[in-house]
Amino acid sequence: MKSGCWLRKLFSALAAVSLALVVPYPPTAHAQAASTATTPLAFDVATVKSVERDKIIAVDMRVYPGGRLLIRAYNLRMLIATAFNIPVWQVMGGQDWVDDLRYDIEGKPPAERRNAISGGEYSNFGIQDAQIRSMLQALRIERFQLKFHMENHQGTVYLLQRGKGPLRLERANLDLYTRSRDESIAPSDAYPTGDIGMVSGEPFGIHQTSMLQLARALSGDLRAPVIDQTGLPGFYNFKSRTVVTIEDFKNGGLSGIFVEAVPEMGLKLAKTTGAVEKLVIDDVQQPDTD
Repeated sequence: MKSGCWLRKLFSALAAVSLALVVPYPPTAHAQAASTATTPLAFDVATVKSVERDKIIAVDMRVYPGGRLLIRAYNLRMLIATAFNIPVWQVMGGQDWVDDLRYDIEGKPPAERRNAISGGEYSNFGIQDAQIRSMLQALRIERFQLKFHMENHQGTVYLLQRGKGPLRLERANLDLYTRSRDESIAPSDAYPTGDIGMVSGEPFGIHQTSMLQLARALSGDLRAPVIDQTGLPGFYNFKSRTVVTIEDFKNGGLSGIFVEAVPEMGLKLAKTTGAVEKLVIDDVQQPDTD
């Protein structure tokens, strides 16, 4: 079975342990105190819908060209991490429902902003457009009454770098969206970017993955910031010689397989010390859903 389908199931099953949506870079748009936090941008139209507790659904995030945002089945901790551009494991605090309840989000930016948002993002690894992230921050603060503060401390940081050996990554070409004759934009049949394949009986691999996305995924497994210093642009495919087994799923060996595959890719992880930033939830309320 294609890894993209398995990935969606994997992310759905592992979302509670924060495998997805890890971003190694600290937030830049929320230095203000929580009680006075404001953002200059907001969605022109936005909806927040709750997902049935027992409904099994794969998480999904898309930013269409022009800035239309669609998020499926994210819990609030994942939404905060995405909005503030930090790893899920660096969002601290909150009641049980912050992780248990899931939401569908749709947002459309103001008309005057749409031409300035290229979009075209289809990934489980965050939103690159700072304008969309700023609008999502405003939505979190308004609809969830989010109050928070930031904490910083020195801790372990990893640098993702080129190794000494040959690079074993294959360059991938993307075709995430199609435009019809009436200029409407729809997703193509492409996999999402950042497709990390862990399927029992199959080799571990990555598909349509950028080095930034690889760093984000590694950050989630290592529970430490991972900063991309490879200098490699674009997206890549890779298939490991290591085959994932059912025992790996049972004994928690998936993280080890992922980290151990880095040298096989022709890359390396350099351990160092640096600033580790965390967002601490002071107060948050369940929203009125649409």
